[in-house]
Amino acid sequence: MKKNWSRTVAIALVMIAISSASFAQFSLGLQGGIAKSNVEDSKTLAGGGVNLRVFTSPQFAFGVAGKVYADGSDYTIAGQTLSTQGTLMPVTGTLDYYFATGVIRPYIGGDAGVYFSKYDAKFNGNTIAESSRHSNFGAAPRVGLIFAFGKVGIQVEGIYHFVFGNENHSSTTGSADNIDFESTSKFGGVNVGLIFGLGGK
Repeated sequence: MKKNWSRTVAIALVMIAISSASFAQFSLGLQGGIAKSNVEDSKTLAGGGVNLRVFTSPQFAFGVAGKVYADGSDYTIAGQTLSTQGTLMPVTGTLDYYFATGVIRPYIGGDAGVYFSKYDAKFNGNTIAESSRHSNFGAAPRVGLIFAFGKVGIQVEGIYHFVFGNENHSSTTGSADNIDFESTSKFGGVNVGLIFGLGGK
């Protein structure tokens, strides 16, 4: 039964790939954005990244994305400087559905993948604390608008990230069995960018 189900799914995927091959169009997206955690008094994070997409029809695209968010603070204590720095890097698969193919294209989308993070602290330029690199499963629904000018588009979107904890509290996700869906860190943001090779009419 399981083998037949896998075979059916594989055949369906091949048929979709064949039917969309005549339209398939690659695109590159460049984004910058800001994000803010749901934690009280949290700072605004700045970041940016790239997205590679394949448009299989004028209204549907899938791809991969990589982003980097960074934050940091400097504190002066009796003439000495304490600084903290951190990075959060989501590496995800993406899906997008466009409701129109004209000049203004509203869309919904979603990301899912691994969120890598690392933090350190320095005192007068010397590292005094450094975390190991953590990896956690995360997902992010998105909604936005694209203003299309031929094959180039200006993109504005809102995004909300859910980063889940690891069930065994290790620094790496390891496998799908090690995702704690009850333990999550949330942060929302706004992205602005350009898409080159925009699918559509």
